[in-house]
Amino acid sequence: MSLNTNKWKTRRFIDSKKQLRHFLEYERVKYGRKNTKIPLMCIGENSFIWKHNVLLRKTEYYVNTGNKIMGLIYRVLLNRYQNKHHIHIPINTFDCGLKLMHLGPILVNGHVRGGKDISLHINTSIVAGGTNSGTPELEDGVVVGVGAVILGDIKLAKNIAVGANAVVNKTFDEENISIAGVPAKKISDNGRLQWNEKKDK
Repeated sequence: MSLNTNKWKTRRFIDSKKQLRHFLEYERVKYGRKNTKIPLMCIGENSFIWKHNVLLRKTEYYVNTGNKIMGLIYRVLLNRYQNKHHIHIPINTFDCGLKLMHLGPILVNGHVRGGKDISLHINTSIVAGGTNSGTPELEDGVVVGVGAVILGDIKLAKNIAVGANAVVNKTFDEENISIAGVPAKKISDNGRLQWNEKKDK
């Protein structure tokens, strides 16, 4: 199945209060939070990660809606928080449903385009390849394993599971498969959807 690059033209960004509420509520459920507020006191890993998501989404909202003062304030808050925890995820790179599996180093190029329900483990990098300025595109549901590197002008189809420490430097357009290795290759027909089925049992 070929990837449709035109879909990125209609990818959702947070450009209204309604969209902000939708993003935060959708992600609140994924994180198992009781509300969408920034925790007053972070206790446990989940709280720290959730605080990052809220800061990220509110920064996107204020920047995208042209609120220069609040946009600047939240950019500073977000940058400080990301630098403290070695999380480098620029605004407007991922659609709703972004989930960080653990608190730790993550590096994402600002031109990366990620779909809905992307999951990122620690020590992952999604960056340009070095030979040109092209950056990866991740369709909905891609999960990136611990230590994986995705680089260059490539595309990953829906629900692909990227194995730990994989180096992905080419396009994979078959949906719901697992890839792993250096360089990455297909290792299984069972991708994220099967992982979710096992978790639900």
